[in-house]
Amino acid sequence: MILKDSTMINEKPKKLLFTFCASLSLWLITSVNSHAIDMEKLGELHLHPYDIEAPKSMKVAKEFVLREKRLITCKTCHGIKGIMDMNYDDIDKKDNLFLIGGPYSKLNDFCYRCHEKEDYERPNIHKMIDKEGKLIKDNCTFCHRSRPDPEKVKSMDEVQFRLPVEKLCLGCHLKTPHMNALNHLKKPSEEMKKFMTKSEKKKNIILPLSEAGEISCITCHSPHEKSVVSKDKPAGTQVEDHDVAEGIEYVETEWGKVFAEDKKKRLEKYSKKEGKEFSLEYEKVTKEVLLRLPAKDGTLCLACHTFER
Repeated sequence: MILKDSTMINEKPKKLLFTFCASLSLWLITSVNSHAIDMEKLGELHLHPYDIEAPKSMKVAKEFVLREKRLITCKTCHGIKGIMDMNYDDIDKKDNLFLIGGPYSKLNDFCYRCHEKEDYERPNIHKMIDKEGKLIKDNCTFCHRSRPDPEKVKSMDEVQFRLPVEKLCLGCHLKTPHMNALNHLKKPSEEMKKFMTKSEKKKNIILPLSEAGEISCITCHSPHEKSVVSKDKPAGTQVEDHDVAEGIEYVETEWGKVFAEDKKKRLEKYSKKEGKEFSLEYEKVTKEVLLRLPAKDGTLCLACHTFER
């Protein structure tokens, strides 16, 4: 299930690209009421460098024209003739020459015409095995104070984390990454704890709780890529039907329309309350990763819950 904020934008670029985007946005915003663009002010409002040499390592898109000696100029990015003499309000921002090759649905897409997208992507620290099958040791210390030896560690009590486990995932992930996540983050009843213990033995898994005895992300999710921890160990048991680098896969389902209709009024009410439009998409999971047991068929749920038939 994916809840989309219509104002949400791609959050992947790192600070340099973000600075450029933010700066360009600032320029656009602060220039709304200005007249023809003041070249002296441009330096303050438009932080992307110009009149500098593009690095030789940079593959500049063919239609982006550089001046002699590979100098980046205004015309490298903007193709509207006479744009510098135009009133800002008169410039058509949807013109495919406002940003050459546009219009772009995301400003980042324009940036990636020259900048390598991979250089600005957030690393997937859960991808812990390299192409040669070796452990990427640097990824361990994103969460651990020091790198544990998977072969020697017998329980979570023997490893040190940078933050309490219930807060650790929130350094990168939202507190509500999926529906029903938030209402799981509480202490299970004594009856449920006993059932969880039975499931751990029966399924050869762990369902770890926080220090306060509450369910957290790692109760259901394994943070380690398969084979980091031996499959023989309960902590190494997990879903193995997909590559971590590719992530979860979904497909559209006819139930999506039913689900959307069911939530329609509640979502309209919420959108009105928040003052912005939200949409909801319901899709069926086909491939899973980093789960201690399959969730798409309910196996994971049945490790804690019992249902009357």
